[in-house]
Amino acid sequence: MKPYGPVVGVGALVVRNCGGSELEILLVKRKYKPFAGMWSIPGGHVEPGEPLLDAAKRELLEETGIEAEPLGIIHVHEVVAEGSKGVTHYVLIDVLMGYRGGEPRAGSDALEARFVPYSEALSLELTPSARAFLEKLLELLEKKCMIEPLRTVEKT
Repeated sequence: MKPYGPVVGVGALVVRNCGGSELEILLVKRKYKPFAGMWSIPGGHVEPGEPLLDAAKRELLEETGIEAEPLGIIHVHEVVAEGSKGVTHYVLIDVLMGYRGGEPRAGSDALEARFVPYSEALSLELTPSARAFLEKLLELLEKKCMIEPLRTVEKT
């Protein structure tokens, strides 16, 4: 079967207590496949024409009810899924978000949403991409490894 994609998705990384007590990360328990029942960073697909940072803000609000401002792109992860229907290529762009307010609640795509202490997060059943990202998180935050996306819109 012919591969298709890549499919672009955004993850919204919301952290609390970044300079205070223990770092907390907002996670959601996935409701649907792939990885149903596993914990991940909230996010979803970028809609055609939608700026990446706007997509992260929208998906975060839809999935968790949390309001946050995008600070920059902190991580990019490619996932290639091979199955009976062919190959799907995902490009996941994780955005660091500045927490503004709200209490986590599970939206339609999630079973649960909550802030989790970083030390506890790595012991949860995480999606492979969330685990890879969270294992590098402290180093990324320390180095302030963020970029601002460049956007070009051409009229054809």
